[in-house]
Amino acid sequence: MNSSKHAQALAELDSPDPAVRVKALRFIKNNIIGNKTKKDLYISLNIIPKLVSFFKNKEGIDPQVQIQAAIVLGSFAYGGENNVAELAKHGAVKPLLECISIKNDPRLIEAAARALKAIYKCPKADKNDIFQDAHLRDLIILLNPDSLNPKTDREKIASVHTSELAATIIARCCETNEQQIQIESAGAFPALVKLLVCGFSKAQEAALDALAYLCRENSEFGKAIVETKSETNDSPVRIMLNLIRDKSPTMQLVSAKCLTHLSRANAITEYFNDITLTVLPTLVKLLDEKGPVREEAPQVLAYLIRDNEELQKAACDSGAILKLADFVTHVADQENSYYDPLGDSDKLKENALMALAAISSLTDDGRKLLLSDESTDVQKTACATICNIVLEFSPMKRIIIEQGGIEKLVELVQSSDNTLRLNAIWALKNLVYNAESEIKDSVMKALTYPTLETLIMDQEVDIQEKALNLLRNLACTKPYDIEEVFKGLGENCLMDIIENKLCSWNEEIIKQGVPTPHRLRSSPGRIRELRQLGFEDMVKSMMNDENLDVREKAKTALSQFSQV
Repeated sequence: MNSSKHAQALAELDSPDPAVRVKALRFIKNNIIGNKTKKDLYISLNIIPKLVSFFKNKEGIDPQVQIQAAIVLGSFAYGGENNVAELAKHGAVKPLLECISIKNDPRLIEAAARALKAIYKCPKADKNDIFQDAHLRDLIILLNPDSLNPKTDREKIASVHTSELAATIIARCCETNEQQIQIESAGAFPALVKLLVCGFSKAQEAALDALAYLCRENSEFGKAIVETKSETNDSPVRIMLNLIRDKSPTMQLVSAKCLTHLSRANAITEYFNDITLTVLPTLVKLLDEKGPVREEAPQVLAYLIRDNEELQKAACDSGAILKLADFVTHVADQENSYYDPLGDSDKLKENALMALAAISSLTDDGRKLLLSDESTDVQKTACATICNIVLEFSPMKRIIIEQGGIEKLVELVQSSDNTLRLNAIWALKNLVYNAESEIKDSVMKALTYPTLETLIMDQEVDIQEKALNLLRNLACTKPYDIEEVFKGLGENCLMDIIENKLCSWNEEIIKQGVPTPHRLRSSPGRIRELRQLGFEDMVKSMMNDENLDVREKAKTALSQFSQV
């Protein structure tokens, strides 16, 4: 990259002529917005300390220079955690906080607030500075659009936007109970409730988000918010219930989120019917949206229905389970336009699993609905969902066992549909992964070792591989588990299986067939048996395999052979 023009722009920041500085800052701004490479370049040229100096030494600094410098700092903050760390290292946060004072130019206040919003979006950003000096008071003042004395329509719109930024910053800075208390003491509740009826959707959404976080797990503040009257004398809850019917999915989500947090704080017990008939169905409907709304909706739904059997049943009845299960199994399928490639698929999957775990934590309906459906496609999705749930929510293993899940999965292993058979054996394999011996015994009591042996020799290679993986998981990691496998299959049968699979043409089958340290460690006598059967030589030959995983497993196995 030719960096001469960028170095020149950087040098022009030292010009005594404010017009030259502003021109250079605009050039830099236009180059870095949305361009990580250019941002990295300017950071490497040590631009941040120079930008910060425009705020620390205010004498003789043109306001336009500060406005443009704040915009550039904000653009750097949108570049990710490393950039935010660079801004913090060079002391950019405090000068920006000083810029949000009402005595400054409204354009500078807006630019600084926008930069602070980007900085505080980073989870690792230090929030302590905002609670120092008068910065929190300044933010609360900015929640009122009239505080900037707008005269024209354009100025009024800009003032509301600044209020939106202030509310967003507050929402990101109330992570602890102590922070909640400080924000409430500064007078946030009346100002945020007033913003709920300002008529500008983005500002209303920001106010709802801030109120949601201020009452999270805080019954006292939840009740205080409910008792705060708006300028129209309407109850905040009624305002939220009106906003949840807005045509904007984002407005629906943040309204539902705020009402959910108030409900969880036991602040609106008299509105339980509204929660059941309005908030919950809205969240389920939002699962059909795309992008960030769909990503966050399962998380809010999980929080709403947690520990409440009636709401969990309502979620089942609303069809939430199949939608959430579909996210878990198909979220990465980019061929289907329903799935948004711009979203965070891992986060959506995580939130969907969280919601599924919440739905099935207390209700039998939630646990049984996936597997007992008459549709083969639904059963496939159910099995695939269980694969994920039992891995990421280990308490669900016991719940699935208690609700007859093992027996149902074993039944599906016998299906004529190969995909369903595969998903069922996959779910059983995950169920015994790192499980207690009692769970492994329950699985094999239902499945039986003869059936497992048949699956290991199945004509479908994928089923063979998952069945072998199940066998590996059964044999890990306690001596008792290993003995049960030898007892269940018989030593000769087990040796035959290992020998057969090590000769397979399929690399995945070979990897599953290589004896693991957990098995070899159980008894020197068995290692000698394997050596006599020629397994050591077979494993040695695999040290030259093209597949790195095969070589690594072979190396590990040989290290165990060498100990006897």
